[in-house]
Amino acid sequence: MIKNYWPILIILIFSIFIIWPIFRPGYFSHHDDLHVMRIFEMRKCIEDLQIPCRWVPDMGYGNGYPLFNYYNPFPYYIGAALSIFGGFVISAKLLFLIPLILGGVFMYLLGKELFNKEAGLVVGILYLFAPYRALDSFVRGAVAESFAIAIVPLVFYFLIKKKLIFFSITLAIFLTSHTIMTLLFLTVLVFLILYHLWTENFKNVRGVIFAILLGIGLSAFFTLPAYFEKNLVQIDNLARLDLDFRAHFATFPQLFMDRAWGYGASFPGPIDTISFQIGLPHWILVFLSVPFVLVLKRKERKFLVLYAGFLLLFLFSIFMTHNKSAFLWEKIGILRFTQFPWRFLAVAIFTSSILGGFLVYSLNKTLARILAVGIIILTVFLNWNYFKPEKFYFEIGDSQKLSGAEWDTQQKASILDYLPVGAQKPLEPAQDIPYIEGEAEVKNFKNKSNKWDLLIDVKSPSRIEIPVIDFPNWKVYEGKKIISHTNDNYVKRISFNLEPGLHQISGRLKNTPIREISNIITLISILTVLYLTYGKKIVK
Repeated sequence: MIKNYWPILIILIFSIFIIWPIFRPGYFSHHDDLHVMRIFEMRKCIEDLQIPCRWVPDMGYGNGYPLFNYYNPFPYYIGAALSIFGGFVISAKLLFLIPLILGGVFMYLLGKELFNKEAGLVVGILYLFAPYRALDSFVRGAVAESFAIAIVPLVFYFLIKKKLIFFSITLAIFLTSHTIMTLLFLTVLVFLILYHLWTENFKNVRGVIFAILLGIGLSAFFTLPAYFEKNLVQIDNLARLDLDFRAHFATFPQLFMDRAWGYGASFPGPIDTISFQIGLPHWILVFLSVPFVLVLKRKERKFLVLYAGFLLLFLFSIFMTHNKSAFLWEKIGILRFTQFPWRFLAVAIFTSSILGGFLVYSLNKTLARILAVGIIILTVFLNWNYFKPEKFYFEIGDSQKLSGAEWDTQQKASILDYLPVGAQKPLEPAQDIPYIEGEAEVKNFKNKSNKWDLLIDVKSPSRIEIPVIDFPNWKVYEGKKIISHTNDNYVKRISFNLEPGLHQISGRLKNTPIREISNIITLISILTVLYLTYGKKIVK
């Protein structure tokens, strides 16, 4: 086992240098400090059998909103499952841990398949210690993006290995991990699919197309509603003011020369207080690879095409982080939802790590091993110290994160991201019971993830406002009968009128046609995977 898997063992050992902060007691600082809350909400969805989870009850300042109809859910399904065994803070920390380790391992597998074990190890270490991954984990706290960056090498690995069922499954995981990374890696995906088909003389076109469609089908429960129902939320908030891409281009000195590290923010111009470096070993290896690959390596046509493709993708990704690419950002409207052009660094670290593997693979065995050791030592030495948070909070646990001021902060954080159309930003937390205009007494009110129930004794004609924002398809029932409701209030909460008497009222979030169709597509795709796997049907 050691003979076969020694590079993975080395990667796991070196991973200690980047994951040690996660094992310290308590929690740590990062920008997107909502992971505990999202896991908590996802856990509620699962307990209420709202699967797939779309609506969360406590965010939106306690009014609820359709978070997981639009925000990639895969990491939080993992987090919710882990929370059963270790609590919410521990499961959030594990969501940082998993992609940090697996990114290096999966990149090694891809590098080994493209080259050999020695070059694959270099590729894995370069990816493991890429500064942008430290930025994602310990500065921005971008867990979903970290998952996508970690899983994407495995997608390509299964494609090259011709394990198309696993390719479909990992593609679906990638698509449900981070939408923006899907957009940014699209060019890489297209290139590698075309390259793979070309090397196979296009013998398996139908099999690959089927595998791609199956992967899309597995992720349809999320991807289709997120796209086709984007008009139901104030999506322009995602590209508003401080999130306008025009303010967040990187400069060439920041990309290539700057080694300063900060925990601040991205600002217009070169005054950012966080780092956008590619990584000193990474870009140096890219440029060193050019003469070595072209001069020392035998002129294999397929090898050179693959190298040229990765080199062009690297240069393109760097170009897209710089303001010289602004005309493309203006032309391709969907790119504005990327928010930060420097997010193309994800593609840059992926391609530069592969190009480092090309360099090692181009040398004879002795020189390759010497260079590999040198690259690994240099990469670890230069970059390991980036993988730590600014602050540790040793006394924070579930009870602190899910109560008091911390709870209030998480309830209203990112409130504008997926606010339903017409709703205004709530200025105060929602009540625990309905708002009443008239004379009525609430006997019992239960508000769950995608449903609520109310027993109310009405003394005079009254207007009842439920502390839940309206959204298609909320339905209000008295008994089994649907009653009409409105949302003509500031926050666009569900409201309705009741006459005197004792009323049993309930609300249910029903699926729209697109959600229903998407769920069916995913279910059929899951059954297809099970049939092909256990029915021993091989897609060829």
